[in-house]
Amino acid sequence: MTFQDWATYFRQNQHHLDQLSWDDPYRLNDREKRQVRHSLQHFQKGESSEGKHLYQRVKAVGDAEYTAAIRLFIKQEQGHARVLGEYMEGQKIPRLRTHWLDAIFRSLRRWATLEHTIRVLLTAEIIAAVYYKALFQATFSGLLQQICRRIMQAEEMHINFQCFSLRQLERDRSGLLSWTIRLAYRLLLLGTTLLVWLTYHRMLRAGGFGLLAFADAVWDELDRAERMMTGTDSITIRGQQVKAVRPAGPTVCYATAPTFRALWAGE
Repeated sequence: MTFQDWATYFRQNQHHLDQLSWDDPYRLNDREKRQVRHSLQHFQKGESSEGKHLYQRVKAVGDAEYTAAIRLFIKQEQGHARVLGEYMEGQKIPRLRTHWLDAIFRSLRRWATLEHTIRVLLTAEIIAAVYYKALFQATFSGLLQQICRRIMQAEEMHINFQCFSLRQLERDRSGLLSWTIRLAYRLLLLGTTLLVWLTYHRMLRAGGFGLLAFADAVWDELDRAERMMTGTDSITIRGQQVKAVRPAGPTVCYATAPTFRALWAGE
């Protein structure tokens, strides 16, 4: 598997949001709108990034295939923002120009190395993967559920793509240093998980995710990503597969989702 395979995937999948049921007559009731409005506005804003800094950092690497894959990845994210924005317009939910949480993530990605940028982006992708599951369950809107289902499928591949990218960036790194870096970003994800739940708990609860359920779901996604990055699991692209090779170095033991639940609850 190469970055050319990823570019091919993104090209083939660029129409994954076509043929949505825009004629769905369902309109969110007042309760549903109160529950999903703010989070939908904020995530739509987050998906709309132009990705200039990410693109420039990847372009500086000098790998034309990686540059092409990133350009198509950014285009797909913008497609998600476009569709979410059109749905919001149909439901009379205004778009946001700025939001503090989006500004924080953009700042974290902007002033750092390519690897840091990708790891922060992976953190956002992991949160988004769980968010769209909750949003899918939070209303009776068939169109919104259809949009969420397709974005969830895309987010799964986005996480795989970022894991593949990080495997290339840390190829020659010692096992101990890799473990230390991953621990630091686990702490970042822990803080982000709590912040997101506190900010959007109304929608997350409506979608069936209390704090512990949300944290466990996020940690499950992180465990999957870690297994791909460490070589325990294969990285797949819509049926294509590359068997990860376990890097040399000491064996690393990560906390599992049940362990995280016990620590969080003080058990």
